[in-house]
Amino acid sequence: MIGFIDSGVGGLNLMSECQKLFCEDFVFLCDNKNAPYGNKNHAKLYHITKSNIDYLIKHYNISSCVLACNTLSYTIGEKLKSQYDIPIILTKIPESKIQNLDDSILFFGTKNTIKKIEEKYKNKNIKTLYIKNLPKKIDNNLNNLNNLENILKNHLLNKKYSNIKTIILCCTHFKSIQNIIQKILPDVYLVDYLKDIANEIKQITSYKSSSTYHIVLTDYNYPKYVELKAYYRKLIFDKQQ
Repeated sequence: MIGFIDSGVGGLNLMSECQKLFCEDFVFLCDNKNAPYGNKNHAKLYHITKSNIDYLIKHYNISSCVLACNTLSYTIGEKLKSQYDIPIILTKIPESKIQNLDDSILFFGTKNTIKKIEEKYKNKNIKTLYIKNLPKKIDNNLNNLNNLENILKNHLLNKKYSNIKTIILCCTHFKSIQNIIQKILPDVYLVDYLKDIANEIKQITSYKSSSTYHIVLTDYNYPKYVELKAYYRKLIFDKQQ
């Protein structure tokens, strides 16, 4: 069984790519109790994520764990990888997706992820953007993501981004609003690399003839559980068309 950890729906976006690609037993731990991750300090993120990994190992006997969140992957992912015997898989942007860096490329993610990217590419003339608590807003609007269109417009149509040709989606949540971003900026190329991560996960997976999945919440809110289940069923249905 493969475990996935995220603060919200981003983990389901990645898990659905995996379920499309190969058969395995999956469990997604939605850490809604501690959402959002994007503005928390590293020590707090480490403590809650280690507890979540330990929970999945104890209760689901997972053979590997995916930090299905760029914030976790960029901040405390490498530290956690060294502390477990099972593979800890990160969702960092594959280097193959980042080429010819200049000010026509926009990195769009959470505050913590953008800070790490700015440190890594400090000598490059790139543009970055984070919108406060956007992943949480996505989680809270699963039934009507179009509610977020005006928020996205207010940021993406800022004149300082007028020359943007490529947007790299640096948050697994943002797969959920990809169509809205493309509607606002129809001529911009969106870099989504979840399929690349799914292929990486496939390489350490043994073949099975069928799949199962479980969704676990750290704060068991029944309406939210129902929303996440419905969202995931739609993802799987859409992938099969």
